[in-house]
This record gives sequence, structure tokens and C-alpha cells, in this order.
Amino acid sequence: MTSKGIEQAVTKVRFAILATIFSGLQEMRLSCGGGRPIWLSIIMIILLSGPFLFAQQRKEVTGKYIEVRSNHVYGSYCEWSGEAVTGGREAVLAWDVEAGECDGVSLSGAKIVAVLVGQSNLSDESTPRRCVVLLDSAAPDSQRQAVQHLLQDHYGKLLGHLLKTYAVPIEYYWGNDQANVRIGELLTLSMRRARLPEDAMRGAQHWYDPFIPLTEFTLGTTLKNSVHCEDFGLHWDVSRAGTTGYYGRFRLVSQ
Repeated sequence: MTSKGIEQAVTKVRFAILATIFSGLQEMRLSCGGGRPIWLSIIMIILLSGPFLFAQQRKEVTGKYIEVRSNHVYGSYCEWSGEAVTGGREAVLAWDVEAGECDGVSLSGAKIVAVLVGQSNLSDESTPRRCVVLLDSAAPDSQRQAVQHLLQDHYGKLLGHLLKTYAVPIEYYWGNDQANVRIGELLTLSMRRARLPEDAMRGAQHWYDPFIPLTEFTLGTTLKNSVHCEDFGLHWDVSRAGTTGYYGRFRLVSQ
């Protein structure tokens, strides 16, 4: 059973317990002749215990995030119209988990990279897509397994069909105005804070939000986007600066 399934089952049990309690309260109220002191005392007990009864057994997973696409997320109309169909089919997403857990396993320090390729622009949620997931080889097996469950539960639709998962050394650097990811010769992402208006063409505007909800994010100018992935039979190496992504912070809730 997935973590979402477990959560739904636990919620049903909690509501069943609540229904039983209220049924018992009704019977007690009648048997006591509507005695108000007893009734009020029981209500107070329920109110005080409510937070414990209904507390969702979920934990937040938080950290840093980078997203680079093969199309402009902020650009001119000409760029948008030219890329809307034929561009934007590739993207690289990277997570650097700072705190949280999944399946009872700590995810602190987990580093994750997903390379996506779609049949058309990935901003179209309905377009079929495939992905390769890269997990940090320095992480223990239990953490890598928990990370895969987390990705499937929360980002399964976004990532699409998983072709393969690799364990590789991942370097993740985050500064005030830049974010970088490097996986040997396989992948390099380099991004800095966008400088507007000089980083964009005249008349540029915002076209696409980040793929995932973020608590805060910064429009980024990608300086390097290099991927060599045999699973897709695709290689790209783009060093032309462009406003093609974001970096920021994510927060999600895990069982």
C-alpha cells in the first residue's frame, strides 16, 4: 500500500473512532438525564484530546530545488510561439533534501536528479513522458528506496514512465544568487539569478510556472545545461544563456 493509501485508511479509522465517541456521548447524556456538568466535562475532554486524535501522522520534507527546461519560461512572444510545440520537450529537475522522512527513513541529505523527455512540450500535463532518475550513490540503500517511493507518490504524473534509476555521485551547490548540479561527465547544470531586463529579449514576459509547488523561487538564467543520457539516445550541451528555469525551496508532506 502506498503512503497515500495508508493515510486514507488511518483517516477512516479516526472518523470511525469519532463517530463511536459521539454515539457514546449521546447515550451518556440521556442516561444522566441531560446532566450538564457531566456533559460539559466530556466535551472538554474531547476538545483537549482532539489534536491528538486527528493529528495527521505526516511529516514535512523540505529542501532546495532546481529546474531547467529546453524552452524559455520567461521570454518574448516570438520565443514562446517558436518553442511552444517543438521546444520544451526536455527538462532536468533536481532536489537537495534538507529535512524530513518517508517510510520511517530519514531523507536528510538525499540528492535527486530526474531527466525528463516528453513527446511534446512538458508544460502540457497530458503529454506522455519518460524519465531517468539519478540518486546519490553516497546515500544508503534504505534512503534511496524511500526517495523512490516519495517520487512516485508525489511526482509520479510529472515524471511519467520511469526508464531506469541510477546511483551516481551527485554534487549540489547552492549560493545566494546561483545553483549548480554536477554528475561527473553525465550532467552539468549551472544557473544564476536572472538579471532583467538584460537577460531577456525586449517585450519578454512570464509564460510558465515551476513544474512543482515551491514555497519560494527565483527566476534563473541557465548558463550551462549539459546532459548525456544513453537511455534516451539524446545528448544536449547548451551554453547559451537563457531564462529557462527556476531555483528555490520546496516543501511537501510525506507519510
